[in-house]
Amino acid sequence: MPGELMVRAGGKEYPILVGSGSYKEALPEILRRLGPDKVAVVSHPPLREMHGKDLEEALRDELPRHGRVIWFTFPEGEENKTLGTVTEGYRFLLRESLTREDMILAFGGGVVGDLAGFLAATYMRGVRYLQLPTTLMSMVDSSIGGKTGVDLPEGKNIVGCFYHPEAVIADVSVLRTLPEREVLSGLAEVAKYGFLYDTEILRGMEGWPEGRPPEGYDFAPLVRRCAAHKARVVGEDEMDLKGIRAFLNYGHTFGHALEAAAGYRMLRHGEAVALGMIMASRMAEWSGRARVPLVERHLRVLLPLLRDIPRPLEVSARDILGFMEADKKRGRSLRFVLLREWQSPELVESPPPDLVWETVERTLKDLHAAR
Repeated sequence: MPGELMVRAGGKEYPILVGSGSYKEALPEILRRLGPDKVAVVSHPPLREMHGKDLEEALRDELPRHGRVIWFTFPEGEENKTLGTVTEGYRFLLRESLTREDMILAFGGGVVGDLAGFLAATYMRGVRYLQLPTTLMSMVDSSIGGKTGVDLPEGKNIVGCFYHPEAVIADVSVLRTLPEREVLSGLAEVAKYGFLYDTEILRGMEGWPEGRPPEGYDFAPLVRRCAAHKARVVGEDEMDLKGIRAFLNYGHTFGHALEAAAGYRMLRHGEAVALGMIMASRMAEWSGRARVPLVERHLRVLLPLLRDIPRPLEVSARDILGFMEADKKRGRSLRFVLLREWQSPELVESPPPDLVWETVERTLKDLHAAR
């Protein structure tokens, strides 16, 4: 199969298959190996409308004569990644008589992947599942490594578990159907791997005209490169206990608070993370931790990805810090990933509150001034 990588974690081994049109090639082979009677596709209605016929054709040829493809769809948006949606999923699977010998297929972006993985992990104490990510962010990050979860009103991914798929199939041809803003948002997660591990990724992004990939760009090599980094990190720290996997949260402490302050509607996840990485680069410089200048390159790589965010951004430093403070009240210390230099991350616990405030406030002011 094209572009095959392997994840090895917790005694489980599974492939990451990257290519154009790869799911049509990979799915029949996987189904022949696993032999389910039914496949429950978890997705959003627009994705079913756009890709459902092709996906069902790839699945049905390898199911037994009495086998079926069934669809559980729910509305798009982080606000729907809840226990309520999962409960609807349980009842749907029960009505359709899905058993532990059958399979769930996550067909969508990060919201679908997180929710479908949690549904698979907990329905009948665990059903096999596949990740077929449809966004750039989910291809390079969230579909790999077995993190599943849903949100509570108090915060993101409060309820979840580690549960690995049987395979991840990253079909980059699907990216051609995405709005440009969604692709640019996913590129923030790509840039994250560059800042943390791989300067060649940054050089490639800096070489794009106007900071965006050219028409007809082949994403497969870039997805493969990022996925290889994620697979290595998961293999070294599957359960996020050694601090190694926590480095993948670069920009996310600021980014999650930004998303929450914006009501999960104003910003895409990647856009919030891009702003979070800019804030983290400033914090590293202003605190004296950085041994090299960081901010200028962060702005050069990330600002072109933020072209379509609302300006002015209707959130305040007080709103953002309020969500961080709520995390602290739930017993979570504020933990930031900062860079000492390129590809040299470290974890910083509970930095001075004045530094956090200044970082958020000045970044928002600069963003508004650049309107």
